Amino acid sequence: MKNVKQIISITVLAIALFSVVSCKNETKEAGVAHQEVAEADVKQSSPEFKDAAVAATFQHYLHLKTALVKTDAVDAKQGAELIANTTENPEVKALATRIALESDIAKQREQFSDLTTLLKPILVASLASGEIYEQNCPMALKGGANWFAVEKQINNPYYGDKMLRCGIVESTLK
Repeated sequence: MKNVKQIISITVLAIALFSVVSCKNETKEAGVAHQEVAEADVKQSSPEFKDAAVAATFQHYLHLKTALVKTDAVDAKQGAELIANTTENPEVKALATRIALESDIAKQREQFSDLTTLLKPILVASLASGEIYEQNCPMALKGGANWFAVEKQINNPYYGDKMLRCGIVESTLK
């Protein structure tokens, strides 16, 4: 009886060890595939612009977007101030100034949507090379809202970590 228990114990242990090793290999392989997909999504485009002021405005726009993704109203104010101080467009300057004066992240996000709309024709007219991804969250602001990114991976500025990956790449500006 003691030998039977030992054989069963050894068999169970061997099966458990085999399962752990097999799952570890599958997880490692799946992790590599997932990592490759993630790296492809976060590969950044390097757009270049005909106008230096538009290039600087776009970099500050990305700063503002990142602050909104992180739900950081203070950093969003700083990004908006940089846009207001850089842009040559009076409408963009006025809207960026309003965002910079706002402390409520929800109101900053609403105005960010308007800023994105204002910037689109300016970016398209000045884009010399590279790509900008126009992304959309259909749930944002009761009807959907867009933003620009230099990577295909979705980092939603309207919901931050609550719904970080909610959205799609709607179009590519070239």
